[in-house]
Amino acid sequence: MVSGPDRITRMERSFGSGKINPPSRPNSYWDDPYRRPYFDNSTTRNVTAPLGKTAYLHCRIRQIGDRTVSWVRQKDLHILTVGRYTYTSDQRFTSLHLDDSDDWTLKIQYTQKKDGGIYECQVSSEPKISLPIRLNIVVAKATIPEGPSMYVQSGSTINLTCIISDSSAPPVYVFWYHNGRMINYDSVRGVQVKTETGPTTVSRLKIENVKTTDSGDYSCTPSYADPANITVHVINGEKPAAMHHGVTSVGVGVCVQPILVLMLVQFVQRCVADVIGR
Repeated sequence: MVSGPDRITRMERSFGSGKINPPSRPNSYWDDPYRRPYFDNSTTRNVTAPLGKTAYLHCRIRQIGDRTVSWVRQKDLHILTVGRYTYTSDQRFTSLHLDDSDDWTLKIQYTQKKDGGIYECQVSSEPKISLPIRLNIVVAKATIPEGPSMYVQSGSTINLTCIISDSSAPPVYVFWYHNGRMINYDSVRGVQVKTETGPTTVSRLKIENVKTTDSGDYSCTPSYADPANITVHVINGEKPAAMHHGVTSVGVGVCVQPILVLMLVQFVQRCVADVIGR
């Protein structure tokens, strides 16, 4: 018995590119109580796949006879496949099966966030039986620790770091954008990008001799992950006063007002006392 990736490859080759119509109504021979189909207990009920990769949902059925197997997406009750026939217009979904196996596999290519949820493997027996299988889509996380904003002097260097974690595999690429424009290979501006892949991938962006035109929104966008963003302000001369005295000036202002009020009250009290003394 062939198993693992080789078995999936055999199923894909057996399926080919053509569509096969679902079989006709099951023969009454298979309605015998002792020949009714049932699900194999070894079937995995919880499947996890990285965003953008291929997911395989396996459904193992014993004594299936000439019954039909269907895959249904539970959240909208959309029938995806019946037998080896694909009913959805979304060509990312395919049904895989070998004639000599009990395994009916739903293949989902280029997984998206919306693909997460429960899928039902249904068998056209009387009564109908179904097995729910949950698909979890893992989305890697990207962060820029220097964010959410940065101030740099004109003529200095921008250094940004993007950390990609919670990823089952290193990203295929990490692109940096400035105001929506990809700048990884913009050597004319002095852009340098170095990416170190591994369990935690780190990508570093360096731009030397920056100008005020280098201000704006920067984003790190890895494959199969949500982007991380930071706003960079390139300034001439001194940093904005708020950066130096933002908290202090507010604190002083709040404290000075009560002191002035107290001094005024004391002055009024002395004046009243002088008047009474006369």
